[in-house]
Amino acid sequence: MSGAFAGERAVVIGLGVAGASAARVLAAEGADVIVSEVRAETALAAELRSEGIEVADGGHAPEHLDGATVVVVSPGVPPGAPLLAWAAERGLPVWGEMELGARLVRVPYLAVTGTNGKTTVTGMLAACLQAAGIDAVSCGNIGNPFPAAARADHDALVVEVSSFQLAVQSSFHPVVSVLLNLAPDHLDWHRSFDAYRDAKARVFALQGPGDVHVGNRDDEAASALSAEAPCDVRWFTLAEPGPDGAGFVDGRLVAGWSGAELATIR
Repeated sequence: MSGAFAGERAVVIGLGVAGASAARVLAAEGADVIVSEVRAETALAAELRSEGIEVADGGHAPEHLDGATVVVVSPGVPPGAPLLAWAAERGLPVWGEMELGARLVRVPYLAVTGTNGKTTVTGMLAACLQAAGIDAVSCGNIGNPFPAAARADHDALVVEVSSFQLAVQSSFHPVVSVLLNLAPDHLDWHRSFDAYRDAKARVFALQGPGDVHVGNRDDEAASALSAEAPCDVRWFTLAEPGPDGAGFVDGRLVAGWSGAELATIR
């Protein structure tokens, strides 16, 4: 079978919406796929089996990794999960769904992250692109998995991305990234605020000349992180904007670089 992952033996850890989508994408791209799942006898497992995808449910086991060349972990699987430790012992690459999608995507994509508001802004940006005549869809942590959207025929994607997803990827490179805000969250998973912050910073880690990062001037922690982006940085604020951003003057949304009115808030 041909495809981007022909000849690979892929192990998907976790059988939720993202895990099932990853398994289907990998199989469609030619990989031999096995899904390792803690729960037993789920309807989703039955669906995948009917499609010819192997599911080992009822608990993870080291032998699920036999013959594997790559491991894809679902969001929310904790970094201390035993199967991940077994994968590390075998020297297997461990990807998240953002990594899988980034290796398949062929169109420009925007990425939205932050502690709060991601879904609203992701949907808004997709709607703005659609209004401009661009075939764009929202995907990622919003319910439409990024790898599946990456294989579809669109002009652009807007990806909602969580800290979990950012932590297990190394190829994610949006043309525009957005950090909405930053406050302590998911510390049971990340173990510290610094680790959570570092995961969020990976949204712009591969950006450079020609790319744009958008930051929140009014959020002290977020703005300090956004200032580290290695690309052009633009800012939004509820106050009067500087020359490198957008903000509000007398109830009007204006662009600081031109003074042009973007919208009137009534």
